[in-house]
Amino acid sequence: MLASAHFSLLVSVLHAQGRLAVTRFISRACAAGLAAAIAPGLTHAADRGLSIEEIVVTAQKKEEGANSIPLAIATYTGEDLSALGITDTRDLGRLLPGFSYADGGFNVPIYTLRGVGFNENSQTASATVGVYVDEFNLPFPVMSKGSNLDLARVEVLKGPQGTLYGRNTTGGAINYIANKPGEELEYGADISYSRFDTTSVEGFVSGSLTDTLFARLAYTTTQSGEGWQRSRTRYAGSDAYNGKTGRDPGNEYERFGYSRLGEVDRDAARLLLRWEGGEDWTLNLHLNGWRDRSEPQALQVIAIESQNAILGEFALHPDVANYPVNDPDTTDAQAADWPNNGLNFRLNDRFVSGGMRLDYRLGERSDMVLLLSAGQFESDGSFIPQSGLDTVNTERNVFATTDFYNAELRFSGDLGDSVFWQLGLNYSEDEVEEFQRLHHENVSIVFPVGPLGGLLGDGFALLDNRSGFGGTQTAEVAAIFAHTEWRFAEAWKLTLGARYTDELRDFNGCSRDVDVGDDPGADQEAPGAQDRGIGLANAISLISLLQAPMAGYAPGTAERGGCFTLDSETRRPGRFFGELHEDNISGRIALDWEFAADKLLFVGLSRGYKSGSFPLINISDSAQYAPATQERLDAIEVGAKLRLLERIQFNASVFDYRYRDKQLVTNFRDPIFGALPVLRNAPKSSVRGAELDLKMNPVTGLFVALQASYLDTEVEEFISGDRNGDEFDFSGKPFNYSPQWEYSLIVDYSLPLTDRYQLSLGGDLSYRGETNASLQKDPRFFMDDYTIINARIGVSPLAGPWSLQLWGRNITDEYYYNNVTNQLDTIGRYTGMPVVWGATFSWRS
Repeated sequence: MLASAHFSLLVSVLHAQGRLAVTRFISRACAAGLAAAIAPGLTHAADRGLSIEEIVVTAQKKEEGANSIPLAIATYTGEDLSALGITDTRDLGRLLPGFSYADGGFNVPIYTLRGVGFNENSQTASATVGVYVDEFNLPFPVMSKGSNLDLARVEVLKGPQGTLYGRNTTGGAINYIANKPGEELEYGADISYSRFDTTSVEGFVSGSLTDTLFARLAYTTTQSGEGWQRSRTRYAGSDAYNGKTGRDPGNEYERFGYSRLGEVDRDAARLLLRWEGGEDWTLNLHLNGWRDRSEPQALQVIAIESQNAILGEFALHPDVANYPVNDPDTTDAQAADWPNNGLNFRLNDRFVSGGMRLDYRLGERSDMVLLLSAGQFESDGSFIPQSGLDTVNTERNVFATTDFYNAELRFSGDLGDSVFWQLGLNYSEDEVEEFQRLHHENVSIVFPVGPLGGLLGDGFALLDNRSGFGGTQTAEVAAIFAHTEWRFAEAWKLTLGARYTDELRDFNGCSRDVDVGDDPGADQEAPGAQDRGIGLANAISLISLLQAPMAGYAPGTAERGGCFTLDSETRRPGRFFGELHEDNISGRIALDWEFAADKLLFVGLSRGYKSGSFPLINISDSAQYAPATQERLDAIEVGAKLRLLERIQFNASVFDYRYRDKQLVTNFRDPIFGALPVLRNAPKSSVRGAELDLKMNPVTGLFVALQASYLDTEVEEFISGDRNGDEFDFSGKPFNYSPQWEYSLIVDYSLPLTDRYQLSLGGDLSYRGETNASLQKDPRFFMDDYTIINARIGVSPLAGPWSLQLWGRNITDEYYYNNVTNQLDTIGRYTGMPVVWGATFSWRS
């Protein structure tokens, strides 16, 4: 709650500093927009073709050319991202071989870079790829949804970034740099319309409020009127519609109201203020927010597998056992399913954050930077259709509130022309309160009783129709870091850095059964979902009655609606409490040789850490709450950055990563719920790989970029539970979600049509090799390789403010999927979007 207090203070500062000025600013903007509508074409539009430019980056928290940094960095301008249709962090995989996104099925994105990822789906899961906006950290992946708004550029730093960026950046860091307020009045908008009745609008206005105060306001919204997924059993064009499953095609509400899913309804906004108080200091204020009320993606089921460890397939409900699963060789990306009995599957997420940056000139050779940020993410009953069936099997409500606060104070300077130094302190707090409510009337583990010819109505669950699990996890982190660069010879530079981090993490949580009336989100109760079974709490109480005396303790009783997690020692039900206190020293040493202008060779050694974590899962035994301790990644990398003939930029690197205690999700055999995910440490693992990045302008107007990535990952030592919870030796297995080969190709060509207009033609291709979503390499979780091709054609004046682009994404309608997952009784895929055609009109002042 400390974060909320600090955030309120930041908002108050914004309000006090700019209330009257913002009013004046908006009035100017409206007048300017009206003038633009009356007198278009008065301003000059820059050439919108892609080209090679020397991009100034802040990867090492100072401005410098990307070619002068001994670090693997991928950079793209905001114009590049817009032209290529990159609107979300998950889309970066189209540009960056080695970067991938997976939908974990819990409304939490999973990012992986160079094989370094973390496949844990709760809101409390800390990442291995850090995401930042103007150096302000977004500590949890779910917060990154609205980051791609009004950008100047994106910097992707590869490899451990523990020195300057701290914990949870073992894979790397993504730093979005927003466009900043300027002195001159600027405004612009992008309007797109595409398949599935989707409209996207993004606009900005920027300028001065006073002689010393400047502002920039940006906003985007995306709305669609038609879901892109089609019910396999209710959509009239499906091969399983009417006849295979006995659904009623005469019900118009069934046929049309619930035959599609995937409508989009999201918004994001950003307000930036820059106050130049004098020659020595500048104050920047950020206010960011987004809202997502979209329909979540449903699973495409390819197999039914009973979760019930006692009765196996005999415990499957008839509606589950008889469901017409998709052929694993299907090429229909839109086929999926979800229940249609009144449950409103929709996200209800929102995020707001504020930040303050003070830059102060201490003297001729030293500076101070103070960064303060706070924010809150809330998911208020997001309803996710997880089972992929047309009957309620495993559907989920998510209630989560995440508060964070971060402060960093750093000093920097130089000692002549040969030494640059930084010293800093960092402190952060975050608190996550999360409750997940499961609807599982027909899942095998609750022993569903079928309708018996209508004698029992729709049937009921012998144990429980619903259950839930939740917890609160807090973390307090303090760190001190130092970074220095020493140019000890004209062409040689040595970079050294170290960071000490101390982290205290507290957790409490439990599983519980859920009764209507005492449960968050009870208004989303499905018709007829009132519990008629024994109740999980009563079943656990019976187990405690039998087992606690054998352990030397008096039995305990779990109340309906209360915690039923059994203590692993006493065998009494209750809430689990745990604490994890760890510290570490991360660092980096690099040597680079600039043997000619814009030509750099480097070698680097680095060490990074990912925080330990308590898993948040539905369990009956507190032993499953045992935390995974922090993981360590040691890396060595050799690379080259070469600018050739002013038309070619060539970057290449080879790297070798060595893990200690890598956090991996395997399975544990729970006596109530069967095989469930559990978080464990693998003693030894490794990643070896190479990357190539080639950009060139062979002739005027033509831009070509080719990137490729090769990975060889291996779990070297690890014994844990397989998919059934049985002991399994994972040694020698490659990581999941880590294909060996990935590459991308971008081509863009601009040419004059007349003496007034120009034509732009472009396309991009991305290939992702085969991999597996399971660490055990179960063939049902195999992820086939795929190639996505996008194309675009545009026209714009040679000297004018507008452009029009027609575009297509996945123009070959390639069938692909980014995850295969087990949701209790089902195994299914989260498929990628089919072909989408659209048009975008852009205007700039």
